[in-house]
Amino acid sequence: MAAAAKSSILHAQPGAAGSLAPLRLAKLRHDQFCLTQANTEPSIFAMPMFGLILCGMMLEWVPIHLLGIWFAAVCVALVPGHVLNVMFHRSGKKVDETPQWERLFAIQWAIFAAVWALPSFVFWDFMNETGHLLMGVIMSCSVAGSAALQAPHPRLAAVTITPYAAALTIPSLLEGGTLYYGLAALGAGFVLFMVHLARHIYATSRDMLMLREDRVELIEQLTAAKIDSDKARQRAETASQAKSEFLANMSHELRTPLNAILGFSEIMKGEVFGSLGSPQYTEYARHINDSGQHLLGLINDVLDLAKIEAGRFVVRAVEMDVREAIDHALRLFTVQAAEGNITLKADVDPGLPLLLADERGMRQVLLNLISNAVKFTPAGGRVTVFARRSPSGGMDVGVSDTGCGIDPADINTVFEAFGQGRHDVATRDKGTGLGLPIVRGLIEAHGGKVKLDSELGKGTTFTCSFPRERLTAPQPVPVRLATVI
Repeated sequence: MAAAAKSSILHAQPGAAGSLAPLRLAKLRHDQFCLTQANTEPSIFAMPMFGLILCGMMLEWVPIHLLGIWFAAVCVALVPGHVLNVMFHRSGKKVDETPQWERLFAIQWAIFAAVWALPSFVFWDFMNETGHLLMGVIMSCSVAGSAALQAPHPRLAAVTITPYAAALTIPSLLEGGTLYYGLAALGAGFVLFMVHLARHIYATSRDMLMLREDRVELIEQLTAAKIDSDKARQRAETASQAKSEFLANMSHELRTPLNAILGFSEIMKGEVFGSLGSPQYTEYARHINDSGQHLLGLINDVLDLAKIEAGRFVVRAVEMDVREAIDHALRLFTVQAAEGNITLKADVDPGLPLLLADERGMRQVLLNLISNAVKFTPAGGRVTVFARRSPSGGMDVGVSDTGCGIDPADINTVFEAFGQGRHDVATRDKGTGLGLPIVRGLIEAHGGKVKLDSELGKGTTFTCSFPRERLTAPQPVPVRLATVI
């Protein structure tokens, strides 16, 4: 019976634990042992008190000198346990030393359990039926206590429950009779039930310890990931700062000779100081000036995009008349549109309030959008610049064209720095791919959003939505009232 109880507990340990990594399995075994040791440590001081109470209860049947000897044996059996507890705490509870401590504590608890179970065998003949029932109750409580406290470690639970199970069943079987056979059967059933309960406690404690270990590992991983991300962020910030400094320095270094190139090529193109001697030289000077202007625009775009990406663009808001800004932008493209046989149109709602925006940034947004629309609209097409109140109470400003359109797969690409859609690749004037990223950055800096609607072969519409706070006279948002039927 006792051997069956021990076997049941020991077989509760294999299973999922066997599939764990060796290091984690060793750590789990160590944690189970520490939990069991912490559960049973208070009993070192509680058991002498229970033993003294039990001696007082058995004094009616057992000679006092025998009870004194047994009580002294109980106290002596607990001394090694107290010494082991002190040594275990001082050892630092190392994982690799767990098997040694398991053997020592198993021996100590086996000795104590044997001493505690002695009254059921030694004092049995001194007692009557009442005393026998008292022994059965004491041993049942001992089995239950060991199953509850030592269940996280099956080996320690087995060496402790086994003597108690023997003391609960064997004396009744030896006594014989219907009553005692029934008590033995009840005792055996109770032991099996407590072993079953111990298995569940073991599984629960094991899952709890594994979850705790997983949590610790997760916290360590998150901490390491945070450290790595902080280092990466610092490197990115350093790289961004270095990029900004590089661009600032390069802009100065490039603009100085570029201004000279533009100035001298302008003088040469206009033959201010006399004829160059050949019309071809004048053409070369014009090409040099055009290339310099293109390079200057590219440098300005790169610097603006770098400033926007670094979050250093400061919106210097002024009250702008959107109609005047649109008319001014369209005048700059009149010649280019006429050469391409493209119609330019302004569609501005009457009575629009002033827009609180950065004047230079707004001008750049309009120029970039109109330039793209004119570039990708074929002859006979139409480019419309519009401004109207939005349903949310803000203002929508945008450009619509009847050009080639943008493939849906390229919609996200066109807003990336140096990103170009397939319509760019198929066009002779491919551009730099910086115009639309700058537009989005400038609009988002104003607290707005850019929306792109396009259909291949039919045209494209860019809508820049400004919030109500950017208007000098915000329009209240209409509220829809439910109709009561």
